[in-house]
Amino acid sequence: MFDKIKGRFAKKKQDKERTVISYEDMPLEDYEQEKTQISPKAVKKIILGVVIALVVGLIVFAFANRDKLTWDNITVWWNYEVLGSAGKGYPASVVGSDVDANNFAVNQGRVAYASDTSFITLNSTAKEINNQQLRYTKPILKAAEYRYLTYGLGENSYQIQNFDSKLYSGSTDGSIFTGDIAPNGRYCIAMEGNGFYSELHVFDKNNNRFCQYYFSEYYINTVAINRNGSGCVCAGISNDNGEIKTGVYVLDFSSEKPVKTYEIAGDYIIDGKYISSNRAALVGGSASYVVKTDDGKLETVDYGGKPLQSYCFNPPMHTFSLALSKSGDGRSCALITYNDNGGKKSEADSEYGCDSLSSYKDTIAALDGNMIYAYSSGGKLKYSCFAGTGAKRLILSSDSEAFVLSVNQIRKIDLTRQSSPDSVN
Repeated sequence: MFDKIKGRFAKKKQDKERTVISYEDMPLEDYEQEKTQISPKAVKKIILGVVIALVVGLIVFAFANRDKLTWDNITVWWNYEVLGSAGKGYPASVVGSDVDANNFAVNQGRVAYASDTSFITLNSTAKEINNQQLRYTKPILKAAEYRYLTYGLGENSYQIQNFDSKLYSGSTDGSIFTGDIAPNGRYCIAMEGNGFYSELHVFDKNNNRFCQYYFSEYYINTVAINRNGSGCVCAGISNDNGEIKTGVYVLDFSSEKPVKTYEIAGDYIIDGKYISSNRAALVGGSASYVVKTDDGKLETVDYGGKPLQSYCFNPPMHTFSLALSKSGDGRSCALITYNDNGGKKSEADSEYGCDSLSSYKDTIAALDGNMIYAYSSGGKLKYSCFAGTGAKRLILSSDSEAFVLSVNQIRKIDLTRQSSPDSVN
């Protein structure tokens, strides 16, 4: 018995002439001959199929992101993200001593702001790209992707910028009331009129004025230019026997006269923006309004007596949002999102206040003091985190990331890092 076990472990001399056998007990040379050969024609079909799939995927991606795939967007990405050297990262110190909350903009993770001294742009890693001196007592910034209009409210000068340089400095005869700029570089400026309450001058991307309008009944205080710069909606304020009234004008720059006019009694317009190709949202003191330039209708979104705490526009989603206080003291805000028909799309009931409101896709976030509270479209609280001290303005750059303007810094906040003031180092 022992010999048999020993024999199992005994070394045996291998036969060098032994034929090598494959796993299927077939000589390898025969196995190789059995392999299926793919014809060149079939290979070409496979490659062609892969190429077609890639092309179709790129077309679908390009169509879904067609608003972002502009020459300016591609150029900025290539020059300052691919080729450009990286910055030191956020937070970044503010240039100047003060930035108004409304003079802060973010486009695809890149920041622009106007302080009391300068116009600044930063790339995604906080590297300073553009730094232009401003000489306005009260600077105003209007942004459209990578085109920017800065002017002095009540003054006579303005500048046109892109992401990396100043393009033009201009002046007006009358004091500037308001203005706006389109992504393609067209812009309009409303100013004090010569013999009229207001004038609106419209310029092409080469800064040539190609049309102007005169208003004899209203002081124009809000202008929203459409994306391709072919027209705008403007609103003005006036007094009717001690009662405020607002005039709204729909302008097509190819026509000398307004396409449509509206009158709103007892309310004033704070701000406005095109949220789709033919719909502009106007935010007022006691109600908001959707101007439908395609069918000529004006839809009213009444606040029901609730105080307006904050608002934001979301053109990629064709929506705008309002924060209305349910308690009257600025607390317990209803964060309501409306579509471009003026219909309610979603609502989140928050127990907190809202100093600044921002939305990204189906996420809406409110800044209350130094805390950020973000909600889903279903109204559920998704994130709560500390924004840092002195926070003034919140802008979502994704559904889980935000940029915050504070009194002396610009911060990049990861909303998924649940935190409170006590838990932040």
